[in-house]
Amino acid sequence: MAAGRRRLRSHKPLVAAGLGLLASLSVLALARLGVLEPYRLKTLDQFFRVLPLAPPHPEVVLITIDQPDLEHFAARGLSWPWPRQLYAPLLDFCRRGQARVVIFDILFTEESVYGSGDDREFARALGEMPAFLACFLTREDRPPHPLTPEVLLKGALPLAGPGPPAPAYRAVIPPLGPLLEAATGVGNVECAPDPDGIYRRLPVAGRLQDRWLPLLGFAAFSRLTGREGWRWEAGQLVRQGLRLPLDEKGRLLLKFRGPARTFPRLSAADIITSELRLRQGQEPLIPPERLAGKWVLVGLTAPGLLDLKASPVSAVYPGVELHATLLDNLLRGDFLRPLPPPLLGVWTLLTALFGAAAVLLSLRLWLSLAGALGVAMAVLGASVVAFRADVWLDPVMPGLAAGLAFAAAASYSYVTEGRQKLAIRRMFSHYLSEAVIRHLLEHPERLKLGGERRRVTLLFSDLAGFTGLSEKLAPEEVVALLNEYLSRMTEIILAEEGVVDKFEGDAIMAMWGAPLEQPDQAVRACRAALGQLSALEEVNAGLAQKGLPPLRMRIGIHTGEAVVGNLGSHRRFDYTAVGDAVNLASRLEGLNKYYGTAILVSGDTAAALDGALEVMEVDQVAVKGRETPVRIFQVLAPAGELSPEARAAREAYLQGLAAYRRRRFPEAVEHFSRCLSLVPQGNPAPAMLERCRRLAAQPLPEWDGIFRPEGK
Repeated sequence: MAAGRRRLRSHKPLVAAGLGLLASLSVLALARLGVLEPYRLKTLDQFFRVLPLAPPHPEVVLITIDQPDLEHFAARGLSWPWPRQLYAPLLDFCRRGQARVVIFDILFTEESVYGSGDDREFARALGEMPAFLACFLTREDRPPHPLTPEVLLKGALPLAGPGPPAPAYRAVIPPLGPLLEAATGVGNVECAPDPDGIYRRLPVAGRLQDRWLPLLGFAAFSRLTGREGWRWEAGQLVRQGLRLPLDEKGRLLLKFRGPARTFPRLSAADIITSELRLRQGQEPLIPPERLAGKWVLVGLTAPGLLDLKASPVSAVYPGVELHATLLDNLLRGDFLRPLPPPLLGVWTLLTALFGAAAVLLSLRLWLSLAGALGVAMAVLGASVVAFRADVWLDPVMPGLAAGLAFAAAASYSYVTEGRQKLAIRRMFSHYLSEAVIRHLLEHPERLKLGGERRRVTLLFSDLAGFTGLSEKLAPEEVVALLNEYLSRMTEIILAEEGVVDKFEGDAIMAMWGAPLEQPDQAVRACRAALGQLSALEEVNAGLAQKGLPPLRMRIGIHTGEAVVGNLGSHRRFDYTAVGDAVNLASRLEGLNKYYGTAILVSGDTAAALDGALEVMEVDQVAVKGRETPVRIFQVLAPAGELSPEARAAREAYLQGLAAYRRRRFPEAVEHFSRCLSLVPQGNPAPAMLERCRRLAAQPLPEWDGIFRPEGK
């Protein structure tokens, strides 16, 4: 027996080695099949978001056309697209400030609607300083553009050696002829995101015919820092010691410096105004010296101009900042270089071996767990250190290999599945329904601990008048009433498979869509809200028997993206959601007091209902903390259950709202009054009546129809 135990112990190193090798080979196979690529990229995104990033290059500056710029010139009768002569003072200001170059991330492919003279004035300014224009390469079959030779002559780079096996482009959409002739150079702006829709990598050069046309930022960098000398070398672009670490498709992994607005931004309207003021001998809004020696990129950041992308550091990231990031990386030369695959494979094997050894070579459970923790910390720590040293050491492959090896080695002594189910049940039993918990136990892979971005529906509810009621009751009665109320409301939320996030006094926060995907999350949340109102009527009936005033409930619901997960400290954490979507749902709850309503939902939630419930648009509101106004809706009843009076009241209200927005306040008063006569209770019409009468008596010259409440 003793000899058998000794033989078993002597075999453990071999078993650990075999399990580690098997786990690492499995992970390498998954990586080769592309299964792990989305997770590797998402992990890289987290590194960009969490770890401190180096500041941007001080010589890269953006001139942006944002919504205020559009509104500035719209007020002066100039709608978008602007006359191109507006760009002439912008260029003249940059030349006055001795900017190194101006790079337009805007396509000027057609003649100006203001005539050829408009284009000539723009071309004149282009020709007086270094300036680059954008062209668009396409893989679509289309007749060659007559200006293709001029584009290649002006923009193509002489790249020696065979390039990457990327598919060639078939045609180019160039700038307008006079503008192309006046510009210093031209660069491509066509680029595609990764499969998950996030832009992380850019193709620095695209093949058109037998030439290589560089990306816009790379075109300016190459021309102004030495056009000649680039060559392809083993799939990389090399010039005088500078090596661009491109992937197999010729794309450069961008090293982001921070979220949107990390690069210095200047307003296009302020720049143009400053140049016009200088010409008149007046003080400029922006001193030209701010652009001395700068690489200036001009791009679109207004939402309506459709040049906003998703990036690892911001869900909404202007396209011009992608080109700015590329230019920044080229100027600094501190590229983020992925670890070569052979070295990553060796690192994956080592971590798997240590993961198996942590179990098989440890005598106690706590030693095995400590060993596993040590391997995890080593994987994460090495990745963090490498990231700070400009090397992307993927932690997903070695971490997964170590985890697989640990699980395989522990399978004979640990009932992993039972422990996992017990942990899930303990973790979520207080704020998930039993149906959701059972689903999690059947599919534990859907549970992601820690923060992750999810589309969720948030519900906030609060009681109006509870403080006054509590003053009339003994403390014990207050606690009993509150417990009864919260219990009934919680049961309704759990019945709709929602998550009760937290209680704050008589307020409740709940959410749908996490940890499980729920395509009908908005419908569930609104059904729960209607159910809570019905339950409150029963609570009020009990209060009436005691001679106490009724309680009124306010509910706000919003559907949007939030970061959800177990958030908090190592000792205490909650499964919760954070982000702008949470704040907006809370604001909607508070808006009920302005309208006399019980349930208000955002336009995103109303759209997601898809006719499952009866709703009515109430107003358009600029809530605190958000620049974009929000359309708000009142939830009335399940679909098809609205009474004829309520349907007529809704129609009258919507007619009043339309008249209100057209500034026809007397007409709006008539419609709102008819609505109120049909449904006197829980109706936003009284609030709108008061507003219309006030506006009719004292018209506001700059009134835009958007309600701006004071406070929450």
